[in-house]
Amino acid sequence: MKWTLRRKFLMALVGSVCFLAVVFSGIALTSFQYLIGHTNSLVQEGFKQQWGRTMTAYYMEHQSWEGAQKQVTKILENPPRPRDENIPKTFWINERFYVFDLNKVIVASSWPQDVGKSLEQIPHDNGISKEWVEIAANGNTVGYLWVDVKASPRENWLAQTFGQSIIRSMLIGLILTSILAVILGIILTNRITGPLKELIAAVRRVGKGEYSTRIEVKGQDDIAMLGHAFNQMTDKLNRNEEVRKNMVADIAHELRTPLAVISGKLESIQEGVSPLAVETLLPIQDETIRLSRLVQDLQQLSLAEAGKLPLHRRTIDIYQLLERIFEQFAFEFEGRSIQGKLVGESQMIRADSDRLTQVFVNLIGNALIHTPSGGKIEVRIKPGEQISSNVTKEKKSSERKSRLTRAGYAGESMSENKERSFEWIQVIVEDTGEGIPSEELDHVFDRFYRVDQSRDRETGGTGLGLAIAKEFVQAHGGEIHVDSKLDSGTCFSVILPIDPPNYENKN
Repeated sequence: MKWTLRRKFLMALVGSVCFLAVVFSGIALTSFQYLIGHTNSLVQEGFKQQWGRTMTAYYMEHQSWEGAQKQVTKILENPPRPRDENIPKTFWINERFYVFDLNKVIVASSWPQDVGKSLEQIPHDNGISKEWVEIAANGNTVGYLWVDVKASPRENWLAQTFGQSIIRSMLIGLILTSILAVILGIILTNRITGPLKELIAAVRRVGKGEYSTRIEVKGQDDIAMLGHAFNQMTDKLNRNEEVRKNMVADIAHELRTPLAVISGKLESIQEGVSPLAVETLLPIQDETIRLSRLVQDLQQLSLAEAGKLPLHRRTIDIYQLLERIFEQFAFEFEGRSIQGKLVGESQMIRADSDRLTQVFVNLIGNALIHTPSGGKIEVRIKPGEQISSNVTKEKKSSERKSRLTRAGYAGESMSENKERSFEWIQVIVEDTGEGIPSEELDHVFDRFYRVDQSRDRETGGTGLGLAIAKEFVQAHGGEIHVDSKLDSGTCFSVILPIDPPNYENKN
């Protein structure tokens, strides 16, 4: 039999009910035994008092113990009738009792054959004198009464009657509770395992490559959260699958044009159509450079994603680095009548200047492409927040420290036993361009992704620039974010650590 989640849940529910029933039954029976013993002691004490009063009245009436046995026998032969006919006659009869005179001789007993015997003649009489009670008449002791405190038919009858009632009631309750538990378990398991069955079927379809699979999510419980997570996962898988399928085509497309140019030029030279001159070789060189750049970009992106990108960190002034980049784009700013502005102060950080130059050249270059004439591009440098190394409650702090560790910042700075702080610098690149649709923001850092699919390699690049920028920033232990609104502009925010303590250049 296959042990599905439904069967396991039902078995656990019924098993829990049975276990609790057994535990409660044991507690109830133990309590009942204690109650029976206590009740029997009270009843036994009542019988002692009853026989004591009877014997005292007899002695006061006759002023002797003569004929006491006849009175006892008469009482035993005709005991009081119980109100409940189900109570046996022996319930009202003590198993054994003695009445002694002052000479410690038995003058009356539930066992007539013992009448006339002295205390010394009774077997195991050591405890009788310690347990008997005095019989007094007119303030004087006239005899002694001893009642056997051992288990009597009365106690056995109580234990048997009430014990059977309790066990019978508990068995009926256990059966009814088990039936209700099974019914309730079936209802609950249907509600719980129903969505899980649907999720399992969907997972199997995803396992077969159907990444467009989605499930309907109802409610806001844990199962619903799992369903949302599954849908998000399949969205990501579907997107990655599309990227994977398109990557070969994109690479082939990027390679086709330069290879076609090179091949065409070489054929022209071979056929004598074009002369072997510098003007003929220059396009071949240009396309060869583009091919080399594409291969280099792919290699750098792969190394960065694998965490193996070599970084040559040194102390640099981020303001001067951005100033040099602005100088490179000065001609384009002027030619397109776009206002470029750098705001901030000098700030020294430890980083790879070449990698950061590539990051900001890409961001500013993209801003130039998507900003119309008369627009504005502003780059702002502002200090970021401080993050204590021994504070792990803030999610963002933990994520940034995790990136620092992967980027090569290790040692005591990450110890929770030492109070250290990481200082951050924030560089914001903001334009007044056409903006990015909100549904595209989650994909702008994907490789070979272009917001405008109609752009070709000449106008829109290869689609690797932002992917490389993101990986380079994360390799420094930082993070990059984008915020945009259509027809209002785009804002990229780059956050970098300034100088974490105990820096170790592991690259």
